[in-house]
Amino acid sequence: MTLRKYRSIEEMNRDPQWLPAGDPSIPQRIRRLWRLSDLLLRPVGTCIPRGVRKYSSIEEANLDRDRWEQERVDRLRNERRRRR
Repeated sequence: MTLRKYRSIEEMNRDPQWLPAGDPSIPQRIRRLWRLSDLLLRPVGTCIPRGVRKYSSIEEANLDRDRWEQERVDRLRNERRRRR
């Protein structure tokens, strides 16, 4: 997905990538993205824990992130082994 920067709202509104408000294809596109998200997350769920966490250092925060990322990797591996 490309990143676009705008200097003003007017410049953003001139971009043909945006759909006009009320475009009837918007709900269909949203539903398609929700289905894709569900298909991608269903086997193992999301890896990001819910809630807000407070850390005493960046190192502690990084360790926690590494832990839950590893948990997701382990769930993915187990799911793939199970499917074989």
